Amino acid sequence: MGEDSRRVVVVGSGPTGAMAATVLIRQGIPVTLLESGQALPSGWLVRAGGRTLYRRLPEFGPPQEYVSNAESKAVWFDRLIPGGMSNFWSGTVPRFAPEDFYEGERLHERYRWPVSYEDLVPYYEQVEKILQIAGSPQNVPNLPACQVAYQRTLPAHWQAIGRHAEKAGRGFTVLPSATGSPWLFLRRGTFFNSFRQLVTNLLRSPLFSLRLGAHAIRLEWDGALKKVDGVIYIDRTTGLEQRLAAEAIVVAAGPLASTRLLLNSTSADFPHGLGDTEGLLGRYLHDHVQQWANVDFDGPMPRLDPPAYLTRADYRRSEPLLAASCTLGFGSSKPIERLLARTPIKAKTFGVVLFGSMIPSPSNHVRLDSTLQDRFGQSQLKIQICHSDDAERTLTASREDLLTILEAAGYQAMIRGVFTKPPGHSVHYGGTVRMHHSPQYGMLNGWNRMHAVNNVAVVDASSFTTGPEKNPVPTAMALAARAADRLVEDLKRS
Repeated sequence: MGEDSRRVVVVGSGPTGAMAATVLIRQGIPVTLLESGQALPSGWLVRAGGRTLYRRLPEFGPPQEYVSNAESKAVWFDRLIPGGMSNFWSGTVPRFAPEDFYEGERLHERYRWPVSYEDLVPYYEQVEKILQIAGSPQNVPNLPACQVAYQRTLPAHWQAIGRHAEKAGRGFTVLPSATGSPWLFLRRGTFFNSFRQLVTNLLRSPLFSLRLGAHAIRLEWDGALKKVDGVIYIDRTTGLEQRLAAEAIVVAAGPLASTRLLLNSTSADFPHGLGDTEGLLGRYLHDHVQQWANVDFDGPMPRLDPPAYLTRADYRRSEPLLAASCTLGFGSSKPIERLLARTPIKAKTFGVVLFGSMIPSPSNHVRLDSTLQDRFGQSQLKIQICHSDDAERTLTASREDLLTILEAAGYQAMIRGVFTKPPGHSVHYGGTVRMHHSPQYGMLNGWNRMHAVNNVAVVDASSFTTGPEKNPVPTAMALAARAADRLVEDLKRS
């Protein structure tokens, strides 16, 4: 068997696509990566002494066209640029906890992941070496420690709060972040950019081919061979459709874009979208409920840079799949605050961001709207999602827990200016091509491979069975690396 007969096409150069391509190339599998974006965006990042002094993110550029239900005003932040949303990523990198993979089973079998925390540990470690994380190397309640390149600790006053948080069953620690070296001067807005730090390294390999401006629109199913044998894409320079043959496909276009690609990939065997045998494609859309607020202390406190992170409530005392975390940072986002954070000058007001989880429901979904077309002549995506009352109550309880913990530590504080953002603002959509051992409850198996189409893997957050309250990027990258490892085995064996 020649190398070209094992060629894998990876769709998308975001964190998961870049991670999968890296694993495949390292093990001798030829890869062609299709990226819709055409030009690298610019930006600036300046760090000194472990603190970010200046950051200018690139312009978002034209968004992908979509429609959403008027009730929730859901948004879709997604840009067709090399590196995807890693160009704008905050860099927050908590691992999921072991319980995150099975606690949903208390509600129903459909909410149990087909992978465990132990399955992902070696892949978390691979990802964390790339991300160069600043944080604490210590486990805290509900948050396993990650491998850190740069150790950080909270100021002494805040550490005292951590001891009382632990008594309440919650962890309080430095927010683990992919910030890179304490001293940086970069012409990009984020330290980790999947295109610059992973994809450009692959260009040195004769096994790797990159096609920019290649906008994938559907996967081609061969009904006789019972496999996908190619990708159809639009060359954005010429506007013409092109076809690329492949032995296997890794879909990593982003949670909603990957779903749209599969919905567009219809055939006689799959009239509702590739691999959709149980009506699951596009369903179980979930998101993080995001709230912003201010915490006012009755006395001055040391400024926080990096931010502090209050983990979710104890699993045993929480309703399944309903949890929230709190991140406390600067008093404001003004540049002067970044400078003041390097001084002993204290503050009384700190911003707080809460991320709450929601129980995935089939009623929250995405569909194609055949009445509206995007710039590529494809049907636009229609987003239907609403945050539940249970999720909102979870955030309220988490804010109250924060005040209780502060009071136990001897600090009087109040929370004001609470604002809940519409769905999509967290940029944490997931679940629409979900994993599960059973095809009845998920389209993907435990290796991110389609149950019904064995040579297609979906490796972004659309594969998530549930959406724990933590940032999804490092877990999605770990799943992508694991899926690519298994794909290598299968391709070499076949």
